[in-house]
Amino acid sequence: MMVTVSEKPVVPAQAHDLNTSGRSRRRRRRVHGGKIVWSIVTHVLLILITLFAIAPLAWAMSSAFKTNSEILTGLNFFPRNPTWDNFAFVLGSTEFPTWLRNSLLVAFGTTFLALIIGSLGGYAMSRWRYRGRALYGNTLLIVQMFPGVMLAIPLFLLLSDYGLIDTLWALLVTYLTFALAFSVWMLKGYFDAIPREIEEAALIDGANRMQILWRIVLPLAGPGITTVAVFTFLLAWNEFFFAYVFLASPGKYTLSIGMYSFIQQFTTQWGNIMAAGTLTTLPVLIFFFVLQRALTRGLVSGAMKG
Repeated sequence: MMVTVSEKPVVPAQAHDLNTSGRSRRRRRRVHGGKIVWSIVTHVLLILITLFAIAPLAWAMSSAFKTNSEILTGLNFFPRNPTWDNFAFVLGSTEFPTWLRNSLLVAFGTTFLALIIGSLGGYAMSRWRYRGRALYGNTLLIVQMFPGVMLAIPLFLLLSDYGLIDTLWALLVTYLTFALAFSVWMLKGYFDAIPREIEEAALIDGANRMQILWRIVLPLAGPGITTVAVFTFLLAWNEFFFAYVFLASPGKYTLSIGMYSFIQQFTTQWGNIMAAGTLTTLPVLIFFFVLQRALTRGLVSGAMKG
């Protein structure tokens, strides 16, 4: 005798659970698909922005290998007949080595002094409470509120009284004035995040304040030191306006003023400008890419600690 087994009917509650599970899977798929689309759109936009940012630099480097006639008459990105004549002229027939030396002296001098003075000022603001502390910090920030053009004449008169016009010292003092605010406040943020117990333990072991600063605090604030060094170096390396106002002798020119001298009354030596610009940019690019990871870590950490 055959027994017919009937299928078990699906109760309403189970049907509801199945429908809910199906809707949840479809919703997850839609959310996942939306994330993929958004990720693609975001990456495409970032690539376009990056290309827009590096296009002028790439065009300048390409033009460094072109003749003046090709630069003025052609719109091609790659040079038709690459030439090294522009680089040979810049290195052999101009004072480019002198300009490079002056820029290095000013940039490294400004960076060194900004790190020394900024470390001392930031450490004092972080660890001690003294009369005028807030006024000191706010005074540094006030310097950043005014455009450089507004301060050019007062600085020129002040430096003239001390006989510093047409010297590299004028640039060093000026750049240091603008770099100290960033240096002090950035390093203060790092010093605030270093536990005081470390310094107290060092004091118990017999170390003085200067030993604690140079051997303990500054190594722990390494990312902040890197950030200040990079920004200060770039500030002094790329600045044009004050160098144009304060310097008059070609032997005292920095790279930015030296390249400007290629622009003459009736002609502009575009090929030489592009070659000099390429030579000027390459050391900075190498320096930046070497310290890129430390710089990024320093910016993020400093923003969180500040």
